[in-house]
Amino acid sequence: MTNETDPGPGPDQQPRTPAGGAQKAPSSDGSVKVSAAEPAGGAEQKPGPAAGSNPFVGIPVSDYVRDGVAALLLFVSLTMPWDAGHKASDKIEVILVTVVSLLSLALPYLARTGALPTTWTVHTTRLARLVANAPYVLLAAVYVVLDLVNRSVDNGWGGVGTALSLGLAGALLAAQPRQAELGPVEQDAAVSRLWSLVLTVIAGVAVVGALVAFLLTFSLGVPVLLVLRFLVAGAVTVALVGWPVWGILRRDEAWRLVLVGLGVALVVLFVLNTSNLLVSFDSFALGQFGLLLVPAAAAVAASPALARTTASSSSPVSTWVAVAVHALDLVVVVAVGTALSGVLTLADGGRGSILILSIVFGLLAAGAAFVARRSLARDAVAGRTLALGAAGVVAILGIVLLIVATNQPGTGFGTSLLLLAYGLPLLVVFALTVPAEVRTHFAENRPASPVGSDAAPSAYVWQPPAPRPARPKPVPEPVAGPYGSGSYATGPDGYGPEAGEQEPDPVAAPSSRPTPAQTPVQAQPQQAQPVQQVRYQPSQGPTQPVRQDPQPQPARPVEQYQPTQVLPAQGGSSSHPVQPVVPERSGYAARPGYAAQSVGDTAVLPPYQDPQPVGFSAAQALDPSTPLEVLAQIVQEAPHLRPQVAANPSTYPALLEWLGNLGDPAVDAALRSRR
Repeated sequence: MTNETDPGPGPDQQPRTPAGGAQKAPSSDGSVKVSAAEPAGGAEQKPGPAAGSNPFVGIPVSDYVRDGVAALLLFVSLTMPWDAGHKASDKIEVILVTVVSLLSLALPYLARTGALPTTWTVHTTRLARLVANAPYVLLAAVYVVLDLVNRSVDNGWGGVGTALSLGLAGALLAAQPRQAELGPVEQDAAVSRLWSLVLTVIAGVAVVGALVAFLLTFSLGVPVLLVLRFLVAGAVTVALVGWPVWGILRRDEAWRLVLVGLGVALVVLFVLNTSNLLVSFDSFALGQFGLLLVPAAAAVAASPALARTTASSSSPVSTWVAVAVHALDLVVVVAVGTALSGVLTLADGGRGSILILSIVFGLLAAGAAFVARRSLARDAVAGRTLALGAAGVVAILGIVLLIVATNQPGTGFGTSLLLLAYGLPLLVVFALTVPAEVRTHFAENRPASPVGSDAAPSAYVWQPPAPRPARPKPVPEPVAGPYGSGSYATGPDGYGPEAGEQEPDPVAAPSSRPTPAQTPVQAQPQQAQPVQQVRYQPSQGPTQPVRQDPQPQPARPVEQYQPTQVLPAQGGSSSHPVQPVVPERSGYAARPGYAAQSVGDTAVLPPYQDPQPVGFSAAQALDPSTPLEVLAQIVQEAPHLRPQVAANPSTYPALLEWLGNLGDPAVDAALRSRR
């Protein structure tokens, strides 16, 4: 009696034995069916799958993709450098372990077709793949140890190259269990713990190797600045490998996707980098080690056994947005590391435009990524556009640096520069645009357009320029008038000029101040608001009497006379400035014999009755020492003293001209006597 292998994906399926009657064969979907080719009762089941059935039913597409990528990496690695002086195809041991790893990819397909022993199970397939790919992992470890012991690349075999990086990633992909070979989580948890341990070991080798490579630089006798540069390179390596792995061990799905994306980006860049000027191998002798192990760590992170440990209840949109945020974090790390490397190399005596560009572009890329990262983490909908724009800026800056570095070999910029130019920006763009859930979410939740809103309309829609605000009209300070401190200005009673009425400027030049002949035209229409005192005007003075007394006002004593203005000195030149008079009782008013006379208690006179001139005498009008402003006041308030003022040798020309225009015979005679 023969046994039949299980064509289905169940991990716990065992070889079947006849149990009498119709043989029951589990189908690919797990259901049990009775073969119609056998009579119920007892013929034995024929070996192999049922006639016309597909032996590969139940294998998901991801398993085929994983097998194809593993085979591609193993084949491509044979064409790339294994160490400083050899390609992988030059070493027989590398070819042998590569062939064994390739053959291990066929095991599950052979088992499903019945080509393997009858006792073969899914567990056997998983174990056989581990054993078949272990030689490749051991060979890679041996060459890493040899590079550590050799500590030189001058003999032609030191260092580890990109062939080891890609081949190791392919071997780990071939060794890991497929999705169709995993059992329930509660019954098959050991496989997840195993691959979590494998990831931890690879990350530990990369991180410890970077630190050891830095420590070994002290024994090479290199300058201090170069040692610091190696420290920066080691810190970047620790961040690119250790940070994602730490997130995976904390069951963060976003960090697992970031590490997978880093591995894919580096694999593509290694394959396309045919010139091998920037990326070929790492070595402890060169003070750099670890980044070539990123593809291997990414291959383990892509394992379905490990993916089950990071599965979370968060939405796919939140996960992919977190991927973009983490990728921008790594952009900041790599960009700052590139700028620091340029600074240290330049300080150590290095020359070349690449150093200046690395400093400037590195800081610009770090700043753009940091701003975009904060915006995206705060509000994914509003910050998505900024994050995509920042990724484009970083890519442009990185590509320019990469072109310049390619033309200047030996500058020391390698794998991290490739990530800055291509890998990390593409990862940000992929996370925010490619997944279907992300595209649907951002299509349904678009940022509010500011067009038509009050937020910033002028930046989107043309509008006429805003009118300039009117300059506030200065509030005039109270000035002294001819009858007290409140005359012709805001007085102690609180009354001032009407709105729109121009105040007399006490500090204006004589040319801008109205002359006595101009006063009637300018002063008359401005007296529109009631005032609480009578302005005394002579009947033939230079201004017409303006009297406004709409209602009786309480009597108020008239204060002692204070001059209203200081007229120009003798000569009448308009270029002489007019100075304001301080309203204290000083100067001329305080001189003996010149004090103003009080009018008593009568402050308000009957309507249209000219008051009798008080306070001036003929001697005062003829005195050459009389101030000029007092002479102007005399001709206005004491018309009978105008001839004396005209005869006064101190009278200034402007006032003499005004007096001559009056047509008064006595005044004209006095003027002729001056000649």
